Amino acid sequence: MHKPRSRSSERARAERRGRVRGTVLALYAIGVVVSQRASAQLLVDPLEVTLVTAGATRVAGGFSLTNTTDAPVQATITRQDWDRVENGDNRFLAAGTSGTSCGAMLTASPLSIRIDPHTSRVIRVGTQNAAALSKECWDIFFVEEVPPRSTVKGNSLQYIFRTGVKVYVAPPGLSRDGAVEGMAVEDVAVTPPAPSSAHAAVVVNGPAATKRQISIRFHNTGGMHLLAKGRLEFRRLDNTLALEAPITEFPTLPGAVRKVLVDVPSVLAPGDYVILALIDFGGPELVAGQIDYQAK
Repeated sequence: MHKPRSRSSERARAERRGRVRGTVLALYAIGVVVSQRASAQLLVDPLEVTLVTAGATRVAGGFSLTNTTDAPVQATITRQDWDRVENGDNRFLAAGTSGTSCGAMLTASPLSIRIDPHTSRVIRVGTQNAAALSKECWDIFFVEEVPPRSTVKGNSLQYIFRTGVKVYVAPPGLSRDGAVEGMAVEDVAVTPPAPSSAHAAVVVNGPAATKRQISIRFHNTGGMHLLAKGRLEFRRLDNTLALEAPITEFPTLPGAVRKVLVDVPSVLAPGDYVILALIDFGGPELVAGQIDYQAK
């Protein structure tokens, strides 16, 4: 299939690269619940850092911690490996066990820090001996807020907040490429009493219900992590456009496959269609896939 040319602007790509894309929270509880609502005290930005070695032995970057409260906050920085499963969920692993970690080449400093009220501090990340790196590697650094000593007598519920910052290190010149390797129609169960999406076709079968979705399998065939988005075009058999549905932005690691699900619009008229998936991953061209579809 011919690959349509990408129309995304450099400005749009810059905006999406800088967008905050995920926070990991870990909560631990002891005893009974207290009435005070828990919230994170530190604002961490950015949540993703990419270091391109450009043949240099040392490359540096960092992320900031901002204390949004009226009291000092103590935080520790720990490190783990991570990857992502096909449905997009992150999986966290012990450091050095995934085979994709940057290992001793990547460091962060300081690993323990105190941030005064309404001030910011920077955690520096950098590489050593990175000139020989031949493929992208990645790790995650967790910022864990050390809870203040409790003033509540007896048992209480203690929250510990962790925010994950993903760090990628890549040599220059890695390829950006991808492919749509398959599409399918899936009927996904809707668990009552959750309301169905206003934009999804819902088929009622007795007390249960399903919504119809189009699954797209996107394969990152290049050497760098990708952030992709796109659209589904529902085309009549005469090739006229009936409807469009957005494909929400999603990340994919090098060599990985992502399965993306898009609801079939409920306003789609009965008839025969060709569904075209167009995905922009930041390369020079879009990639496309198609599937026949009959709406009833």
